[in-house]
Amino acid sequence: MTQQTVNYRINNAHVNITLLNQKTPQDITQWLPVFNTPPKEPINNNEFKLNNSFKRDLENINNTKILFEKPGFQSRGFVSIDRVVSIILAQEKHKVVRNEITEGTYRMTKVRLETHIAAFFADTDLRGINMGSIQRFIDYLSDQDLSTPTIVGYIAQLRKVLRYLVEQEHIAQMPLFPKMKVTQKPRGAFTVTEYAALLRQSKTLRRHVFHWDKPDTRFHIKPEYRSMPLEMNWLIRFMVYTFLRPGDVRQLKNKHIEIISGKFNYLRLTPPEIKRHKSPMVSLPQAVNVYKTLLAHQTAKGFGKPDDYVFFPEEKNRLRCLNTIGWLFNWIMNTLGIKAGPHGADRSFYSLRHTAITFRLIFGGNIDLLTLARNARTSVEMIEKFYASTLSAEMNISLLHSKRRS
Repeated sequence: MTQQTVNYRINNAHVNITLLNQKTPQDITQWLPVFNTPPKEPINNNEFKLNNSFKRDLENINNTKILFEKPGFQSRGFVSIDRVVSIILAQEKHKVVRNEITEGTYRMTKVRLETHIAAFFADTDLRGINMGSIQRFIDYLSDQDLSTPTIVGYIAQLRKVLRYLVEQEHIAQMPLFPKMKVTQKPRGAFTVTEYAALLRQSKTLRRHVFHWDKPDTRFHIKPEYRSMPLEMNWLIRFMVYTFLRPGDVRQLKNKHIEIISGKFNYLRLTPPEIKRHKSPMVSLPQAVNVYKTLLAHQTAKGFGKPDDYVFFPEEKNRLRCLNTIGWLFNWIMNTLGIKAGPHGADRSFYSLRHTAITFRLIFGGNIDLLTLARNARTSVEMIEKFYASTLSAEMNISLLHSKRRS
């Protein structure tokens, strides 16, 4: 009796079996492979080849080294949210370097991926995500008292996770997402009467000191800001005359402002890029005197140089500065009882930008939306959706009552 040894493969495992060339059972020969077939190369787990800078990004993000498996073999192991989040954040960091997204966008992505998304899917094999688990995640976010627009933002980040799974062949296709009805809630603007009241109250409160009524709670506002600073009145007017965002105010320095005099008097503002916008802005004429008054005040205090901040230059922590401004403005609104708008919309320091754009729509003659949008560093779509949507017929009563000239 002679023997012949043949290699063959069952379920990717190499097996040696000795076959007898005589009296081989029929039930064996029916499933034996073709003899002398060269075996396929074994599939091994290999490390994904990353360039050095990419590895450093990953280590800076999670202080870990991420190992990848080859496409086609990745479906074998447990796919964790922590590993995928690290990879996505490294990719997003590269987008910041390439100027595809801003640093602020990256930070928002990081916060959303590393908080609720990471917490909810901590023990989940991501290959098993389906429409049902996505709906449960939406319900989980709702239980955290998050607004619908915020939940939509989290879902957008979850889509990034699932797109990565498709790209790496962890899953065959994107699962279906539940439909969500998003109701936009624009920040409430102020009426002309309310705006005038804000200016008066910001002057009145200069003679008052805010007393914190919760001694057991840490009060984070510095003592020098617990009585209304002179700057708040100028800041309120400056916001309405320049269309700036609160984030612009935080970064605005004297070198970003140029006074233009001539046929038209205005400020040309070139604040740092925000929300992908970096074109110059043009103020209304009234902003010129406000800025000159403010600059004289800051110069008397030893500031006013090109690299000094325009508002509250003594505060080097600009995030704390913006928080302080928000608190001071809430103080003014609360004493007037106008923190909430007529329809319950919560108002904040950002509402002054809303007010500036709304006033131009009402009092700006036949100004076109494209010009207004570009000067305010926004889009026509945003103007229509968030600003023009709050206009009432009474606000433009002069247009309604106007007559054609023959």
